[in-house]
Amino acid sequence: MQIPEMMKAVYVVEPCKMEIRQIPTPKLEKDTDVLVKVKAVGVCGSDLTAWKGNHPDMKMPSIPGHEMVGEVVAVGSAVTNVQVGDHVVREPIDYCGTCYACRHGRPNVCRDLKVWGFANQGGHREYYVSSADKVFKFDKDIPWEVAAMIEPYTIAAEVNDRAEVEKGDVVLIYGLGPAGISIADWAKAKGAVVIASDMVEKRLQMAKDFGMDYVFNGKEADVTQEVLKITHGEGPNVIIDAAGAPGIMDNAVDLISPAGRIVPVAFNFNPSPVVYAKVNLKEARISGSRLEAGKFPVVIEALKRHEEHIKAQITHTFPMEQVNEAFALAASRDPAVGKVVVLYE
Repeated sequence: MQIPEMMKAVYVVEPCKMEIRQIPTPKLEKDTDVLVKVKAVGVCGSDLTAWKGNHPDMKMPSIPGHEMVGEVVAVGSAVTNVQVGDHVVREPIDYCGTCYACRHGRPNVCRDLKVWGFANQGGHREYYVSSADKVFKFDKDIPWEVAAMIEPYTIAAEVNDRAEVEKGDVVLIYGLGPAGISIADWAKAKGAVVIASDMVEKRLQMAKDFGMDYVFNGKEADVTQEVLKITHGEGPNVIIDAAGAPGIMDNAVDLISPAGRIVPVAFNFNPSPVVYAKVNLKEARISGSRLEAGKFPVVIEALKRHEEHIKAQITHTFPMEQVNEAFALAASRDPAVGKVVVLYE
């Protein structure tokens, strides 16, 4: 294909306002680089934080987006893992490779971490250049909008790994937005008994449709008491907070079973009381989870098995020219809005 000298790119120029600019198309600089034509970019809650001007790593004007998929259109002479025409997803993080976290297989918390769409320029542009080792090939028969959910599902896989979810574990998940429902979907696929809670009826119905074992409306049910009934007083083995509402995790240590695991996924900066003696007595564990580490191959291998559930989560797609409308809708808190994806020609 003919690669143009100039391309379109979306820039956040002020809070809640983006504009499309013409900029030079990037070129391969190293023999290990690939040039990718962007085809779809998902809109994430963290993207909305940056769009509103509240993300500390984004300096405007800047290109947002980290859930990007596309087609390889050029490769350097040393690239062997992909070729022109391949459909790929880009791991949206850059890291040093030498710090303690990187040396121990945790580049997602590198001391010098740069995330695309925030500290580094993101995916809402027609082309990008990347080191080949950061892109991962997936089947060409996967629709672009479905493939844009690979990155969110790597988050789900990471959370489940941090929680060490195993077959037969009882997992309680608060919050069934795009992050929570994908975490629940991954836990269920691992064979866990999943208890899901939210207050939006559409999300609750989706959890039921996805086969979650117990689904509760937090406005109508005492979730703690229901969970204790289900577990015969022992408590869940895993508690995952994908909601981030103040107070939602205040009794997590009391509720968790002995040897249980608590993973606060949502970024909630309100203090939450923890009596560490109770943590010791149960030998419970509280584990953070951020982004992903090594999950792209795992998710791509499982993508077909989750495809129908992913399609059900995507409620709206927009062309690049309507990116402002896409972000505004994603931020609207309309209960009818699920995942929003921007498609690129």
